[in-house]
Amino acid sequence: MIGGASARRTGRLLLASLMFLWPSAAAADDLVRVLVAENRATLTLSNGPFVVTDLSGRQLIADVFKGAEAHVNRQGNAVLVRETRRSAPALLVTSRAGIPVAVDGRPFWGRIEIQPVNGTLAAINLVELEEYLVGVIKDEIPPAWPTEAAKAMAVAARTYAVYQRVQNPTGLFHLRNTTQSQIYGGARGEDIRTTLAVQATRGQILLFNGQPLAAYYHSCSGGRTENGVEVFGTEFDYLPSVKDDYSLACPHALWVERLTAEQIAQALTRAGYPTGRIVSIQEMARSQSGRILRLQVQHAGGTLIVDSRRFREALGNEVIRSTDFVVRSDGAGFTFVGRGFGHGVGMSQWGAKEMADLAFHYDEILKFYYPLARIGVWQR
Repeated sequence: MIGGASARRTGRLLLASLMFLWPSAAAADDLVRVLVAENRATLTLSNGPFVVTDLSGRQLIADVFKGAEAHVNRQGNAVLVRETRRSAPALLVTSRAGIPVAVDGRPFWGRIEIQPVNGTLAAINLVELEEYLVGVIKDEIPPAWPTEAAKAMAVAARTYAVYQRVQNPTGLFHLRNTTQSQIYGGARGEDIRTTLAVQATRGQILLFNGQPLAAYYHSCSGGRTENGVEVFGTEFDYLPSVKDDYSLACPHALWVERLTAEQIAQALTRAGYPTGRIVSIQEMARSQSGRILRLQVQHAGGTLIVDSRRFREALGNEVIRSTDFVVRSDGAGFTFVGRGFGHGVGMSQWGAKEMADLAFHYDEILKFYYPLARIGVWQR
């Protein structure tokens, strides 16, 4: 990781000093709950020293010293630490040295909660919002990108996290650590450049009618962003489509992918759409921005009408990079020619970089991609 261990230590010290100097819009216990492991039969905890207790913090389950590990299994409706043979309905892992605790080798700041869920184990990272963002921005965009793009990314990511917490305040978790929510790498590979972007925008979120909006973002719009209504439903009418010339030259602004009929049939079948030999693929409807909404797939077993997002997920989001495409048959297979990467709603990350390269400030970038929002501080 760029910067090395010494740079990360410097970043941690600077982060601590900036958290003291900058006015905080969030209380010290302003936590988000991030699902960092799920569907596990066992979990390994390391990077001690740390203690493992029940959720109240009163019942001691294990006290793990530096260099040791704790292995956690499910035991009926409880969670068991194998080394001590002690269990509780759920576990809380807290560092005793102010260092990140590792879950299956991945370090996380804050605390780790381990719960039995559907016969397996889930690990949730309880982490302060600003600390969470430090672990997000470095993985969502390259740290070498312009500062103003990183600041715009920080505000969008903070807004999205606050929105998800408001929507589900009592849930087992608010966010995942994947592209289903936001990519979150925890304490691994922190970079001073993205840390500074988080601190420079501390507490700032995007508001619509006084409430945090769903600040969706994506890699590249390909020239026009999508209306939020078309992708996520009518309640997201505050995310309009905008003409986006700043994303015309980004990677995957134009892409081509060829797949055989057999590859498509197998992918659709694996995704729960039993499909025979593919005969044709035709678009049925497009949104105002030009993205396909529904497809008709004619195959040996009949006709499949499928939402374009489901079609894209089935074939692979890295393969069919957006729903803004045309498809042509060449007899043996199908060629997809498309624009952009991602669902297209909200801020284009590569467009934000281009705007920052052209000397736009982060608030101007955010205003361009979220024209109905204003930057403010969330008052809980």
